[in-house]
Amino acid sequence: MKKFIYIFLVAFTFACSEDFLEVTPTDAVGKADVISSSENMRTALNGVHRLMYQQSPIDAGNSRAGEGYIMPLLEFGGNDMLHSSSGNGWFNGRIKWLTHINPDYTDARFPWIHYYHLIANVNNIINAGETMTQTDDLKNVLGQAYAYRAFAYFRLVQLYANSYTWGTPSSDPGVPIVLETKAPYAGTKRETVEAVYDLVTSDIQKAITLLTASPNSGDLSNISLGAAQGIAARVYLTMGNWTEAAGHAKLAQTGYSLMSESQYLSGFNRSSLPEMMWSGHIVSDQTAYFYAWFYYIGTSFNGTQNRTNPKMINQELYAQISNTDYRKKLWLSEAPDSYLGALADPRYAPEIPESATPEEKKALEDAAKTAFEADRKVIQSAYGITSRFYTTPYMSVKFLNQSPGTIDPDDVMYMRVSEMYLIEAEALCREGQYDAAATALYNLVSIRDDAYVKSAETGDNLLQEILVQRRIELWGEGHRWLDMLRNDVLLDLSGSGASQTLYSNGYRQAKPSANSQWLFKIPSEEINANPNINDTDQN
Repeated sequence: MKKFIYIFLVAFTFACSEDFLEVTPTDAVGKADVISSSENMRTALNGVHRLMYQQSPIDAGNSRAGEGYIMPLLEFGGNDMLHSSSGNGWFNGRIKWLTHINPDYTDARFPWIHYYHLIANVNNIINAGETMTQTDDLKNVLGQAYAYRAFAYFRLVQLYANSYTWGTPSSDPGVPIVLETKAPYAGTKRETVEAVYDLVTSDIQKAITLLTASPNSGDLSNISLGAAQGIAARVYLTMGNWTEAAGHAKLAQTGYSLMSESQYLSGFNRSSLPEMMWSGHIVSDQTAYFYAWFYYIGTSFNGTQNRTNPKMINQELYAQISNTDYRKKLWLSEAPDSYLGALADPRYAPEIPESATPEEKKALEDAAKTAFEADRKVIQSAYGITSRFYTTPYMSVKFLNQSPGTIDPDDVMYMRVSEMYLIEAEALCREGQYDAAATALYNLVSIRDDAYVKSAETGDNLLQEILVQRRIELWGEGHRWLDMLRNDVLLDLSGSGASQTLYSNGYRQAKPSANSQWLFKIPSEEINANPNINDTDQN
């Protein structure tokens, strides 16, 4: 028997065999027990929370860790969070635009596996729970399950199908929809983009209704009413439904406050920060080790990926950040360049007269090296790193470990309330409500920049201001690729500071509506195992 990648077809499989993937929603609860009570369903739902950040139990040999892998995957194909070198090789194929378009590579396979695994588990909860008496606890569990299913299908249709706004959703192929959890287990065909979004909007509205009736206690690993409103805001923004996007984004802001400067500069590493709406709270025995989110994007995680490949901001974007904006402190534009060294970095390289003696030349070179290392030590001291960590101009210090220089786990952030201010502003602007949009933008940016004044722009000028602020605010948090997709933005790293040799095909690409290379390939295993999908259905 083939090993399915279409994992929701074998949910609740318990035997460890070579024929089936292990997709049990929690190690502690069996299928019959899961559907017997809301308490057991909540235990199963806790397993779903863990799937968002733990090493994958079904992706044998890779063990990517949920959103902690997918968020960098989405950033690194775009134009804002840049690699400074090839490092240890991780994501090199992604930045070169090779791996997401190869149906046999992890970057194309893992999102499909991850999100359908989530769907498999919540389908069992939903299908059982809808037949039971609706207690307050069950409403909460079902509300979260519907929100997870909406989130998972939303991600899938964004990555594996044309955009809702510039595509033709009524006829463009989307992704398979399976809602059943009973035999016969057979894969289904690709539904249209519109059909997938119909399911997503239906599910997220059910989630909001249920969570309104039974809100969460405050555990941010759970999907709260605010987070469900936030998912809805993302969905409607992507669909071009500006009224619903702005409305849900405004509702999602309720009960959350923006971070202070000290909180903002503290590392984005813990769920307790006031802006956090939804995150994975990681405890010490749940570390993903070198598959952790901070291993890919952090400054001070002790791993070769970030030690030898500090992530940089696009220099053109950095230049658009006001000097009075404290967010500019998240990147070190003047950091010494370890790749060049003191004698090649033009800011340190000494001017040696032709008449200099060997002793004089050495003295000048030694002075340059001393100044270079002194500046590196300032960075090392400030951010808890050692001499083994490379530094480079425009390097990020946004994501900092609570225990710098270790591999201790830190929380994985899925949603912040600042995103909701930006969605509200963008949706209002696109709807023509320019003053209201400028106010929504001011309510966020004025907190980051004391000198910021409310924009007097209208039309596209205001929209572009909002979109630039979105790039600054949400840098590195997994949004850029999806924003480029929905806004049909071409990729051009000219002037960004990225190496054209390093990025190769990923240095310049035509906009998504004219370029099918933006679509992730459907995994080969899916095509081979699913009788209702064949080679002609491949992106």
